[in-house]
Amino acid sequence: MKKREGIALLVALTVLACAAAFASNGTQIGTVGARSTAMGSAFRGLADDWSAVYFNPAGLTQLDAKWTIGASAGYLMPRGSYQAYAYPTNPFAGLSTAEVDAAARNFLVPAFSIFYKASEKLTAGLGVYAPNGLGTEWNLMSVPASYGNTGAISKENEFFSDHQVIDIAPTVAYQITDKLSVGLGLKYTIGKMAIDQVMLPQTRLIMYQNAGGALQLAQIDQLLGGIAQIGAAMQNPVDPSRIMVENNLEGDGSAMGANLGLLFKVSEKLSIGVSGRYSTDLKLKGTYKLTAGMPNYQAQIDALAAADPVNVGPYAPTLKATFNGQNQSFGNYEDVEAELPLPLVVGGGIAFKPSERLTLTADATYTNWSAWDEVKVMKDDVELNSLGLDWENTIEIGAGVEWLAKQMECKSLFLRLGGYTVNSPVPNTTMNPTLLDPARRYVVTAGVGLAMGKIVVDLAYERVIFGEKDIPASEYDPGESGHMLNYAGIYNFNANVFTLGVSVGL
Repeated sequence: MKKREGIALLVALTVLACAAAFASNGTQIGTVGARSTAMGSAFRGLADDWSAVYFNPAGLTQLDAKWTIGASAGYLMPRGSYQAYAYPTNPFAGLSTAEVDAAARNFLVPAFSIFYKASEKLTAGLGVYAPNGLGTEWNLMSVPASYGNTGAISKENEFFSDHQVIDIAPTVAYQITDKLSVGLGLKYTIGKMAIDQVMLPQTRLIMYQNAGGALQLAQIDQLLGGIAQIGAAMQNPVDPSRIMVENNLEGDGSAMGANLGLLFKVSEKLSIGVSGRYSTDLKLKGTYKLTAGMPNYQAQIDALAAADPVNVGPYAPTLKATFNGQNQSFGNYEDVEAELPLPLVVGGGIAFKPSERLTLTADATYTNWSAWDEVKVMKDDVELNSLGLDWENTIEIGAGVEWLAKQMECKSLFLRLGGYTVNSPVPNTTMNPTLLDPARRYVVTAGVGLAMGKIVVDLAYERVIFGEKDIPASEYDPGESGHMLNYAGIYNFNANVFTLGVSVGL
């Protein structure tokens, strides 16, 4: 393997890690409108306010006012902890085995829309919302002195992810008949992300590329075996066959897509809605910095060279220059590209009104996360690598209720409840702390709404519970780098979300 190829592989690992954080189901926010949020986001069959631009654009034909302006802001407070299993379950003792809390970070997620009812049958306008986002930050590494390079990590919180996705969606809805409406939105998606992550590839990758490919893999394994034996004799708690590689990457990109919906009113009391969201691949382009924290194995290499001067001696200078206890930068790189497939989302829902005061809703949503079977990493139109995530499709089931609690001359008070559950798309084999979705998600929602003539104010609360997820074993890439695919240990995540919404009909 040439040095360029070795770097390319590490770049691919970086982009793969970034892709995982960027598109995890845990980043699906869904706080578009406080009313729909309070009803467990089970809104496809009802879709009778401005948030229909996200849930089911066909419902926009139900807007009464000539102009409707709506906005919401969600305040998300995710919290989590991770406790890594000890070496050798995790192959690096520099990973803290104490329970570590994620750094407390809060996120403000806005949404906005404006719609014009051109006629009794036609409504058109624009929606802007953030369907994905969030991020995590961790301090998980505690490098022991025996590693010989305690400054291998450049900052305290060495695991960091931050990402946002914004959809700009001009949308039109048309009432075909008294019972059937159709809606279509064209989406322009803007994505931005930043990620820092520590990878733990096998040392032989770095040894091989720094030796210019002169060493055979068998010889490298022999050297690693000798170093490991010496390290064990010295009671070195760090596996000498691995190094820390710090990846710092930033990137942005865009995609196109569409949101299509149908709404069928079976009767005055029952309606059925179906909708789907499709996007082209999100084309990311970014820059990154790649730094390897090399341990200090000077004495061990001298001992190996002395014991085997024929096979080891010629390579001792290269090995000592590599394992010198210093950080080795592979430079700053620009214009790394990856096309990330955004999953197809389809679902259906019903709304039933047993009385004028009570509305019941239910939704089912399918998300095609299995599209994440391959990520191609490109540089100058050359494919550097192709990597897979083996993610799984998800099915979300939700329900909601709205009750008109009090009606006065010009005011109406609404009380709402709801909830939903969805499985995690991330298998145990690729789980890591930068993901916010370690296990099945259970969400309970509640809210209130106050309609005052042309102005409606809504407030929603969500409690998001993932529960504990135990990843019992580390998994490794079968390729030459042998990098870790997951982080074994115990994960625990939850979140509180408050959403405020306002709409005005003119």
